[in-house]
Amino acid sequence: MDTNNSYRDFPIILRDQDFVHEDTLEKYIDWGALPRISFVNCSFENVDLDGTVFGSCTFENCTFNNLDTRKGRFSTCRFENCKITNSNMTRTEFYDVYFKDCEFLNVNLAASDFDECKLKSTKFLKSNLDLISIDDVKVWQNFRWIQIKDFSIFKND
Repeated sequence: MDTNNSYRDFPIILRDQDFVHEDTLEKYIDWGALPRISFVNCSFENVDLDGTVFGSCTFENCTFNNLDTRKGRFSTCRFENCKITNSNMTRTEFYDVYFKDCEFLNVNLAASDFDECKLKSTKFLKSNLDLISIDDVKVWQNFRWIQIKDFSIFKND
């Protein structure tokens, strides 16, 4: 990768792409990070991105199946209308991440951290939420943002 492009001044927009292995994302990764990329109508299948940092990325209308972001970090990212299934996201850190109309189905989120996140119409179904940590997380309820004070909002259906 060209190190002169490590500090992008502009976001990359990727539309209607199928990423079927981590190698298909290799050209966008700078020093273990995916910075300032917008993914629109993309699918991710069998992608192993352990320890990868996602910085200021957006994901719109994306699907993820068998995604591995163990020990990864999403910082100042946005997920809208996304579906994440059969994935390993243990010990993943979510900082200042916005989730809207998303669904986590059979996702292992054990020991993950949610810090300064917002969740609007987002569901966690048949997912492992053991030992998650939340700090300054808000959910959209009754037409307003509500601060989460305990884990009951994350009940596992």
